[in-house]
Amino acid sequence: MICVSIAEPTVEAVLRALAQAQGQADLFEIRLDALEKPAVAPFLSVRKKPLLFTFRAEEEGGFRPVPLSERLTWLREAASAGADYVDLELSAGPEAIRELLKVSRTTKLILSYHNFEKTPKEDYLKDKIKEMVEMGAAIGKVVCMAKEVEDGLRLLGLIPWARECFDIPLMAFAMGPLGKWTRVVSVLLGAPFAYAAARPGGATAPGQLTAEELRKALALLSEEKIS
Repeated sequence: MICVSIAEPTVEAVLRALAQAQGQADLFEIRLDALEKPAVAPFLSVRKKPLLFTFRAEEEGGFRPVPLSERLTWLREAASAGADYVDLELSAGPEAIRELLKVSRTTKLILSYHNFEKTPKEDYLKDKIKEMVEMGAAIGKVVCMAKEVEDGLRLLGLIPWARECFDIPLMAFAMGPLGKWTRVVSVLLGAPFAYAAARPGGATAPGQLTAEELRKALALLSEEKIS
């Protein structure tokens, strides 16, 4: 599946982007950290496809510095209101994760780890995934900056490993120019979805493809039709 990430400064701009990208996406990520005045209800009220709400910490790629307490308030609101997914950094800690899980009745919790500097060693990344499992994640996410092509191979190998060892769906891919290909292959290896930009210039992370580019690449590499 293709998750189109929407990062716009106003509610109105997000609503326009959602309407324009309906045909490109299987689900949408709403980047609350990009909004000047965060909101949840306006998007849920017009939901036609699954919605993932993310309020990313600045140190893991967020658009601005916001205290964890405020970010958690908005994610709790999204989960309480029945969002399909919410994403919280593993680094937020056990207490914050437990707090979010309490209100996530039907909402699936994605616990994520991002490293914009490098791709750590495999054992370190596996330990992060184990923590995600122990903390109650429905889905794990591990994204790191690729300094060499081999970094992407290390990350992709985590997808079948997580499935075999913990039966947890994992999104794992590399950022940056050397990691673009991993965004495509990750889905073929079983990642629940891949993130894409709605339009050129709308990327929310280094190396992110547009939804059109991602769909074409998947179609080329897969014998099955990508819905």
